[in-house]
Amino acid sequence: MRYTYKGLAEALRSERPVDLPISLDLNRTDDAVVWLSAVRVYSFGMMFTIDARCKHPDLSLHLGSFDGRPQFTHFSAPLLLGLGFADGTSVTTARKARNKLLDLRSADGRCGSVRGEYLLVPVPPAGPIEVATTWPQLGMSEQIVTLDGKLISSTAATVTQLWEPEPQAGPEPTVDAEGTTHRPQYRQGDWFSLRLD
Repeated sequence: MRYTYKGLAEALRSERPVDLPISLDLNRTDDAVVWLSAVRVYSFGMMFTIDARCKHPDLSLHLGSFDGRPQFTHFSAPLLLGLGFADGTSVTTARKARNKLLDLRSADGRCGSVRGEYLLVPVPPAGPIEVATTWPQLGMSEQIVTLDGKLISSTAATVTQLWEPEPQAGPEPTVDAEGTTHRPQYRQGDWFSLRLD
């Protein structure tokens, strides 16, 4: 991390992120599509937006973490999203990871559509980033596309700090969390099974 902050709230309000012109189709069927856009790079991580649209307006799409509900009625099961990095590490929305954070910060949905803003901390290492998605309830099988991690990591070095944060005492904060207690749907042998099993 280029600058030191007391926490994410201070970090997010203390920097002017760099917007990257990235728009990437992540997954699609005849009736639904998911794409990534609005990539904003900070010195400590990145924010990006995922949009999803479904042909059927009676289904309310849901992004976020799995909550273990066994059945869904008019709400969809959540999208399963994972990122794999050049150093061999990965993070998913199904399981929290040590020293990495992939967090849905906000989501806004309408009938048949949803938009969510995700935060990834820390900045991914230089090299390709695998972006894996699957949404079995919508008939989306696992799809993996590649994002340019070198562009993101080099951009992080150019982020402007708006003002100096208050002096910090003690050790630098880290991102740490425990696993979840439920199991998302994915096929054995695919990207998610290699990282979650």
